[in-house]
Amino acid sequence: MKAKAGIACTIGLSAVLAACGEADQTEETAEQDEGNGEETETIDVYTTLFALEDFANRIGGDAVNVTNIVPVGADAHSFEPTAQTMIDIAESDMFLYNGAGMEGFADAVEDTLQGEDVKVAKAVEGINLIDYDHDHDHDDEHGHDDHGHEEDEHEHDDEHGHDHHAHEEDEHAHDDEHGHDDHAHEEDEDHSHDDHGHSHDHGDEDPHVWLDPVLSIEMAENIKEALVEVNPEESETFENNFEELQQELETLHEEFEAMVEAADKDTFIVSHAGYGYWEQRYGLNQLGISGLSPTNEPSQKQLEEIIQYAEDHDIEYVMFEQNITPQVAEVVQDEVGAEALRLHNLEALVEEDEENEEDYFSLMRRNIENLETALQ
Repeated sequence: MKAKAGIACTIGLSAVLAACGEADQTEETAEQDEGNGEETETIDVYTTLFALEDFANRIGGDAVNVTNIVPVGADAHSFEPTAQTMIDIAESDMFLYNGAGMEGFADAVEDTLQGEDVKVAKAVEGINLIDYDHDHDHDDEHGHDDHGHEEDEHEHDDEHGHDHHAHEEDEHAHDDEHGHDDHAHEEDEDHSHDDHGHSHDHGDEDPHVWLDPVLSIEMAENIKEALVEVNPEESETFENNFEELQQELETLHEEFEAMVEAADKDTFIVSHAGYGYWEQRYGLNQLGISGLSPTNEPSQKQLEEIIQYAEDHDIEYVMFEQNITPQVAEVVQDEVGAEALRLHNLEALVEEDEENEEDYFSLMRRNIENLETALQ
């Protein structure tokens, strides 16, 4: 849709290029004739996560051309775009990113786009994000029992929706400036891992909003509004496609609720703590071996607590993600004698997903099936 800069040609090649241009124009005209003589302008969108890519394709339909800058199998937490990728984004119509500190390179992209005619759309805009709880103390007093635990152990904080199940206030004390927990482990074991730099540290807000089907409706609406702003002539199409997507997300939410209601347990062990929105929405408890970012490795004490909790509560599975395989999670699996199950974080596809033509809903339903197994 956006006009691109032309390539300078030498005099010797001008006649050849002109002939090719005439042929291309004829072919394009024929294609337009086949489509009743109407040409649909395509919005070039660059995005950062598979879930956003899928939502944008569903809402935009034939009116969008969506490119995910994070390669298949890569980890969005640590990805850094190349200079050529930055140029490609600057020549596009829209840069769609998650926000909430998920993409450490987002600020650099926005700086690059200053003065460019590119719509910058933040998918989590206006959404109430939950705070990430850095505390990995998995002692019994945290109320992580079987599914018959009392309702007050699932009570969530009114402001952040993430009061972890009747923890004592002093266990959740955060430093006013940094928001770190009072876990008492040494600075070199602290989950903040400042030396990893901005590209690996989410801060105190959990950015994994797309894993919540209900909040995904708000994300999808933000995407729809951004597309309408870029191409208002297609607003009716975008609106209709969004409404279909909303209905599918509502159905997925109901399926998730039904699975949790029928589960015997409410706690699962996973390679990294990216599933806080399931805790808030469905009353589940994640024991994340690594922190909010996979680079936030646990201390020895925290590892021992996770292993002890798994042994005390007969947890038989450790859930690994499709693009993240931290060795420390394999250590936990070996120590507990647990089986491996997959959770898909929907940040990025792997080659197997592409071959199977997976989408947001097929992957989320696979998550529901595997959670059902882990919680039995």
